Amino acid sequence: MSESILDFQLEQAIGLNVNRTAFLMTEEIARRFSANGYPLAAQDFGILFRLMKQGPMTQVEITQLLMRDKTTITRRIDGLVKKGLVERNPCPDDRRCFRVGLTDAGHQALTVIIPLVRDFQLEVLSEIPDAEKAITIKTLKHISDKLISIR
Repeated sequence: MSESILDFQLEQAIGLNVNRTAFLMTEEIARRFSANGYPLAAQDFGILFRLMKQGPMTQVEITQLLMRDKTTITRRIDGLVKKGLVERNPCPDDRRCFRVGLTDAGHQALTVIIPLVRDFQLEVLSEIPDAEKAITIKTLKHISDKLISIR
């Protein structure tokens, strides 16, 4: 071993920093959603936003798109159904599956929470030059692609 294990700097690990940043951002955006009358998690927003952009989807499609496990997505969707933001409708060609779609209340919620997310992003990232943001996103996408390819 050419390098000592004592030379390893956990604080320099990309995974640690991405995880820490993601945790802080998701906690703060959830706080802001709640303060504006929508007690939602960042994952809930992800589901609502994708349904708005892509239309009704099966839970399997949502699971694959958001790269989460089936149990987590089912639990999140159950919560969104109880809040009246999404609804499950039987698939017309397969009675074993359901398509999840936004309700009118879900569309209304997005008119409030999308600006919250946009403003939060601007606030948090305002002091970072656009070129640095672009490099960060490009690097993270490269890492994600690599991780997906080795699964």
